[in-house]
Amino acid sequence: MAQMPDVDMATLVGSEAEGRLRVALDNMPGALVYTDAELKIVFCNDRFRELYIVPAELLQPGRPYSDLLRYLAENGYYGEGDVEAQVAQRIESLRNPTGRSLEDHAPDGRWYRVLRSRVALGGTVTVITDITEQKHAERDLLEATRRTEEANRLITEKNRVLEGLYQEIRDKNGQLEEQAAQIAEWNSRLEARVTEQVAQIGQMSKLTRFLSPKVSDLIMSGDADDPLKTRRREITVVFVDLRGFTGFTETAEPEEVMSVLREYHAELGHEIMEFDGTIEHFAGDGVMILFNAPLPVEDHELRAIRMALRMREAIAVLAQGWKKHGYALGFGVGIAGGYATIGTIGFEGRFDYGAIGTVTNLAARLCGEAGDGQILIAPRIFTKTETRIDAAPVGELTLKGFQRPVAAYNVLGLRPD
Repeated sequence: MAQMPDVDMATLVGSEAEGRLRVALDNMPGALVYTDAELKIVFCNDRFRELYIVPAELLQPGRPYSDLLRYLAENGYYGEGDVEAQVAQRIESLRNPTGRSLEDHAPDGRWYRVLRSRVALGGTVTVITDITEQKHAERDLLEATRRTEEANRLITEKNRVLEGLYQEIRDKNGQLEEQAAQIAEWNSRLEARVTEQVAQIGQMSKLTRFLSPKVSDLIMSGDADDPLKTRRREITVVFVDLRGFTGFTETAEPEEVMSVLREYHAELGHEIMEFDGTIEHFAGDGVMILFNAPLPVEDHELRAIRMALRMREAIAVLAQGWKKHGYALGFGVGIAGGYATIGTIGFEGRFDYGAIGTVTNLAARLCGEAGDGQILIAPRIFTKTETRIDAAPVGELTLKGFQRPVAAYNVLGLRPD
């Protein structure tokens, strides 16, 4: 099976869609290799590995494709001539595919036709077809033609032989036309399937950057509308960060800070995935999570509170270990609900998924007011969950960016069902 490159946790992690893609690529009639804009291998199928018998490390994802080209040139795949010139010609065809094919002649006598095409998402798809039989047919045709010319010089005594050779030429031409038509059909089908599958890879990469695997799988299955389309929706926003983190970073070594963040993010990430939250962004110790976006989630207000309670328990355990090292760190949460505009923000090649609205600012301000271990929720969240939670009022808070004081409640726990 062709290997895919390592990407962020959210990228192509064990999805069923990826499995179907890999099986489809490995069962195509032609060999295929996909290189990115930096001319590095992204993946190749099993047929490619069968055609080019080379050291396995040359086909590893992330390896410069020029390394493979140089190996092939040095081992006689491109015939006699200057190796660097041969490699340079093929690198240029990778950077600027013209639609014209190249031919490789393997040391074992096989012939390959190489055709490269640019894909919409960047990079180049190279399709290699074994044309050995076609080459043999052409060779046979040349030989048959030569024999025909000899027969023409001996037309009187060789007329019967000439008629036989003429029929042989017709047969060879028919075989050649059939093979050419079959190769053209294979290339057309392969190009269409590759374009479709590469587009799916790109879409999955964008989705899994923001979403839990379960939500990504639902979208890729076609059971949901385009989740990245800009829309207005009622959402729940959760903002979390560490108490005392700024002071900690001023005295701690960078390696200590990174170690704390790795442990902290790992615990948060587990709970976010568990409760189907959508990560809006990471900013050091601060993390913003969305619920009810991009897909609707039932009881998203209560789901956000459940996640925050689980986070508080997990970080409390980490804080005990940090305390032994002299790190005085706490954990605070702010939760707000309301309408926001959600969708992709950025530019071609670098998009983020985000939400714009007062609700995001309110969650961040509540988090800033929360003490260690507090989960402060806005009135809208309290109203929708008060029968399911135990919460204590903390009074009206004067928050930056809000003209009027905002009533807030500290979540103590969940009520028994």
